[in-house]
Amino acid sequence: MTGAGWSCVEAAAGLLGAHEREVVLGDLAESDGAAWRGLKDVLGLATRRHLELWTSWRPWAASFGLALPASLFLMGCSVVVSGEFDGLFRGTVTAAPLGFSLSKILLLICWAWIAGFAVGAISRRTLWASALTCCSPCLFCLSEWPGSWISALRLFLFLAPALWGVVAGRRKARLGLGWAIFLASTAMLVPPMLDKGGWYGLGLLWPGWFLVATARRELT
Repeated sequence: MTGAGWSCVEAAAGLLGAHEREVVLGDLAESDGAAWRGLKDVLGLATRRHLELWTSWRPWAASFGLALPASLFLMGCSVVVSGEFDGLFRGTVTAAPLGFSLSKILLLICWAWIAGFAVGAISRRTLWASALTCCSPCLFCLSEWPGSWISALRLFLFLAPALWGVVAGRRKARLGLGWAIFLASTAMLVPPMLDKGGWYGLGLLWPGWFLVATARRELT
């Protein structure tokens, strides 16, 4: 199995799971068929496998139930928090509300991490779809931003903790019960404290309580 054609076959086989990839490549090597016919078969199998993933509720919940609305919600929260940063640096925020301003920053980090963790834990194999549904509104808002590209960065304060959460969610799909309850309870403070209330903000509280429902229970 050498040459450019078989290199393409091996690259396409990367779309399959590790065990299935080894089996498919082994069968193709034994059949000694044409490389491009093997590429067609591998791509067809990979397409069927990925379509099968969407028969579950998980990729829909991760992509359209969380990644898409959460990106819009968190961009709004990022603008609010960036305003707090401006106040701190310019000295317009006095000592009295300083702790309140810092708490908003911590809440944004907490909520973004929860959302990222839920996306990574719920649907690991369709993470690419969640990434696309997150990037679409981000790119649209960036194109419509009235200021410079530097000032537009205030839209994306949530990205770093969200990516941190995604990595953690892919590594372990469940948290400890106590830690999950703490994060879910903290997330409930985000809509009122960041002035993002209403049904939209409340509807995005489900990732925290999903983590509680799937959390590890300590054995007694």
